[in-house]
Amino acid sequence: MHTNDSKGRALCIIIGVYLIAKAVLNMVISGGFSFSDMFIAVGLTVMMFTGFKFFNYFTAAILVVIALIYLPDNISNISSNWLYLIEGIIDIGCAVLLCVQRNIRQHFTKTITINN
Repeated sequence: MHTNDSKGRALCIIIGVYLIAKAVLNMVISGGFSFSDMFIAVGLTVMMFTGFKFFNYFTAAILVVIALIYLPDNISNISSNWLYLIEGIIDIGCAVLLCVQRNIRQHFTKTITINN
């Protein structure tokens, strides 16, 4: 797929691989398959790969919302949830990258056009 910035696309793929790996790790830790977690991870990865305008901000918002939802529980049980707390910090870091990193922003410049 052609986008305006190959380095930005590569960074988005790295973030996407992290999201999928995180979903798999959480499934292993919990001992069960979570269709919703995997669906969200794959969906966000596909959205980032496309490079359509504003998908980076949408993905960043989803990452921050998920991290904030689980933050109070992860902090209150830090002795047993330290891995989840680290995941939340990485999620917020990825969200910041999606919003401020120049190459990633340049990757998200494609527009959706409908040809008649």
